Amino acid sequence: MGAAFHIGVSKADDVLEVDSQFKTSIQNVPRWENELPVPSAAVPVGVGELPPAFGGKEVGDVLHGTAPEYFNQPDHWNQFPTQYYAVVAKAGEGFQLPPSMGLKTPFWGYGLVRPDGSVSPAISPGPQYRFRIGQPAVVRTINNLPEEISTHMHGGHWPSHSDGHASFLVVPGEARDYFYPNVLPRREDGTPDVSEAPSTMWYHDHPADVTAAHVARGLAGTAPCFDDLELELIRSGVLPGIPGKSDQGPAYENPYDVYLALSDKVYHRSGAIWYDRNNNNGYLGNVETINGAAYPRFTVEARKYRFRLLGASTARHRRLRLSDNSTFLRIGNDAWLFPKGQEIQALAISPGKRADIIIDFSKYQPGTSVYLENILHQKNERGPDGKLEDAENPRVSGSPEFVHQLLRFDVVAADPSVPNATVTAASMLRPHEPIHASEVEVRRAFRFERKQGHWAINGKFYDEHVANAVPRLGSVEEWTLQNGSGGWWHPIHMHLESHQQVRNLTTGQAPFYQNSFKQDVSMLGPNSEIVIRMRFRTFEGPFMFHCHTNEHEDVEMMFQFEVAKVASRKAQPVQLFFP
Repeated sequence: MGAAFHIGVSKADDVLEVDSQFKTSIQNVPRWENELPVPSAAVPVGVGELPPAFGGKEVGDVLHGTAPEYFNQPDHWNQFPTQYYAVVAKAGEGFQLPPSMGLKTPFWGYGLVRPDGSVSPAISPGPQYRFRIGQPAVVRTINNLPEEISTHMHGGHWPSHSDGHASFLVVPGEARDYFYPNVLPRREDGTPDVSEAPSTMWYHDHPADVTAAHVARGLAGTAPCFDDLELELIRSGVLPGIPGKSDQGPAYENPYDVYLALSDKVYHRSGAIWYDRNNNNGYLGNVETINGAAYPRFTVEARKYRFRLLGASTARHRRLRLSDNSTFLRIGNDAWLFPKGQEIQALAISPGKRADIIIDFSKYQPGTSVYLENILHQKNERGPDGKLEDAENPRVSGSPEFVHQLLRFDVVAADPSVPNATVTAASMLRPHEPIHASEVEVRRAFRFERKQGHWAINGKFYDEHVANAVPRLGSVEEWTLQNGSGGWWHPIHMHLESHQQVRNLTTGQAPFYQNSFKQDVSMLGPNSEIVIRMRFRTFEGPFMFHCHTNEHEDVEMMFQFEVAKVASRKAQPVQLFFP
C-alpha cells in the first residue's frame, strides 16, 4: 500500500513530521477563524415506497445484496414507513484549515443522492442520518473510491450483514444495501427493552487492514436516533430543543443539540492530509479539528446546549473541560442516556467514544468567550501521560500541566421565545436494567497484547473464517478484558450490543459513575483488567470486537463473535458470511 498517502500531493519530502514539527505546526495554524460546521439532516430519496432514485433496482438487487432480515420483518419492526437513502463514497475537496491560509484539503467523504437522482458534493463528516426507533431505514451505499469500503454504524443494534463487518465489503464500482431496522431488543416476555434505545451513534469506514487510513481520510459521519422517551424529554422542555419542532421527525431540527466530532490531522503544506500506512502504532495529528474544521468558533445563546462529543480520531485520547474549570452535566455514555445526569468538570474521550453533555451558557454574560480544552497530554502512540483512572476522574484538581484549546464558544443573548431546558442532575432520563450475575451463562477471557510487532488477542490474529466466541442467542455472557501489552492504551469496542462494566479488577473498586451503565467502548489502560456483561439478542451471525485505536485493529487486534442458536465455548468456523 506504500509508505504514506498524501492526497493530491506527489512530493513526500514536504510532509510535516509529527514529532519534530508538533509545536511549530500548531502555532502556525490560526485559531478561531473557522465557524463550526453543524451537519444538517440527510434527506431520504423516498419514504414508504421504493424510490425512483434506486434506478428500478429492488432492495438487495446490488452486488453485495442486503440483510436477509429485510425480507422477513416482524410486524413490530414497521411502526413507521421505511426511509430510503442513497449515498456515494467518493473524493471531495474543501476548507478544513483556516480561511486565511487559503488551502483546500482533498479528502474522502460521502455525497448524498438527491430524490431526483443527482449527487451532492462529497462532505466529511458525511451526511447526518437521523433515525427513529420503529422506523426502518435502507441506505444504499455506492463505492466510487479506488479501494474497498465497509460502513459500520457504530452504537446500534443491526443485522450482521448491515453492521459494517470488517470483511463484508463494498468493492469499487459496486453497492451494498445497509438495512437498519431501528428496533429494540426484546425481553424474554416479548416486551421491548426501552433501556437499550440508542441516542448518540456515528458511522465510519471499517474494512479489514485499512480502517485507520480511511477514517483519517474522512470516511465518517454522525447519526442520532430518537425514541418516544427521548422525544418526550425534548417536548416537555427537559432536554434542549424547540418544542413542536425539535421533537418532530424526520428532520428533528434542533439548534441546541450539536455533535462535536473531534479529530486530529497532519497536513502537508499544500493543505493535503498526510498519513503513514506503515505505522501500525497509531496516528497522532498536530492540528485538531472539530466537525472537519481546524480550531473553530461557535456562537451560542445564553442557555443550555446539548453537545454530543465524539472521539473521531484513530489514536488520540483527550480529557475535556471548560477553560474556566466550571462544572457541566454529563447525561450519557456512548449511545445511551444515563438514568440521571452527573455534574462533572472533565471527561475522557478515547477513539470511538461518545459522551453527551449539557453546558449551561446562561451563567455567562453575553459577549463572554469560553473554550473547550483538552488537558490530557499524549506525546506518543502508546497513550496519554498518567493513569487511566486519573484521566477518567470527573473532577479536576490543581492546574493542568497541559492545556490545548480546541473550540471557542462565543456567548450571545438567548432568544426569549424559546424556553431554556430544565434538565439537572436530578432529572430522570432513561431507565437502566442491570445484568445480574445469576443471568450469566458463559464466562470468557480475552487478553489484548502485542505479538511479533503486530497486535493480537489471546495470542492470535484476526481471521475472518474463525468465530472466536459463539454466544447463544438470548443468553448473557461475562467477559474479562485484560490489557497485556504493557504501557499501551486500548479502547475496546463491542459491536451489536451494549455492555456493562461490573468490576474493575485493576483498582479493586466499583467503576466510575459514567462506566456503571451501558456503553460500547471500554478503556483498558496500561496493565488494566475489567469485567463486562452482555446480552445477545435479536440477530444471529458474526460481529466484531476490537481495539478502537484503528491502527491496532488493522494489524490485527480484532476478533469475531458469532451469535447462534447453539453456543460453543471454543472457537469454531464462521457459519454465516455476507461478502
